[in-house]
Amino acid sequence: MRKQEIKKFNKTLSKNKLTIICAESITAGMLASTIASIPGASSILKGSIVTYDRELKSAVLKVNPATIDKHSAESLETTIEMVYGLMKLYPSSDLYVAVTGIASPGTEKYPVIGEVGDIFVAVYYKHLKPEFRLQTYSTRIASSERNKIREEAVRFIFAKVSELVS
Repeated sequence: MRKQEIKKFNKTLSKNKLTIICAESITAGMLASTIASIPGASSILKGSIVTYDRELKSAVLKVNPATIDKHSAESLETTIEMVYGLMKLYPSSDLYVAVTGIASPGTEKYPVIGEVGDIFVAVYYKHLKPEFRLQTYSTRIASSERNKIREEAVRFIFAKVSELVS
């Protein structure tokens, strides 16, 4: 991402005195790393937990294994449970973001449900009315290059969070 995009995102959160914490799967830390690439990020970024593995999603974020079995580790349902698990772990942030998705085809050992480029995002924003606090998004990024998918997922999250807090 271009520095201008990152600066704009960080400034949006900073001017609104908001903090953010992330639970990342497909982006594997890229979301937090992108936010932190600009000086002053410590005023908005609380941290990030990378739960790439399904067992870690359950152990750390308390995602129900039945949800993963039914919908997959890369699904909107799993992502929603990730964001709620993140809130329980760290209740004092303003924004919680969870992201999963598919960056490459499945394997015999690890089959995936869905298409390469599918991205699932859950954002919980404490300062909205209760019925609007949880926002969910899904998109398909038209690429077969895994790092391009991950980068575009970060850009997608930046856009959705910016819309939500503006």
